[in-house]
Amino acid sequence: MPKTSSSSQALRKYHEHLARHGLKSTVQRDIIIGEFLRVKGHLSVDELHSRLRVSHSSIGLATVYRTLKILSDAGLAHERRFKDGYTRYEYIGPDNTHHDHIVCVACGLVVEFENHEIEKLQQREADKYHFKMLDHKFEIYGICRECQKAKKEPS
Repeated sequence: MPKTSSSSQALRKYHEHLARHGLKSTVQRDIIIGEFLRVKGHLSVDELHSRLRVSHSSIGLATVYRTLKILSDAGLAHERRFKDGYTRYEYIGPDNTHHDHIVCVACGLVVEFENHEIEKLQQREADKYHFKMLDHKFEIYGICRECQKAKKEPS
């Protein structure tokens, strides 16, 4: 769970984004962003919607989708598309550093990791081709230890 100050900063940034773009702050959006900030990991719209429906059955799937898109546009969420066909969102807080992902294709486990050597290599490649790197992602797909033990096959 993000620190309270991190959550406060995120809420402030979110409300500033809404104001700049002439969007309304609504109770439903505030509930959605509150839950999103509480959850650690990579959530799909459906997963977040399911969590919210337990105590807020009136919040629709489209509202969750639009709110996550707003969070992404505001720079508070990063859209990730792993090979499972879902768009997942992860919180980008002030303390977040760049990281990459290892994804189990059998169970969907996502592990975040940082490797400075990989980062340097990617920068060297961009430099070699005279690119100014703006962003990048590095993902490894495989089968995790638990799925290997269970001999679980990719979905």
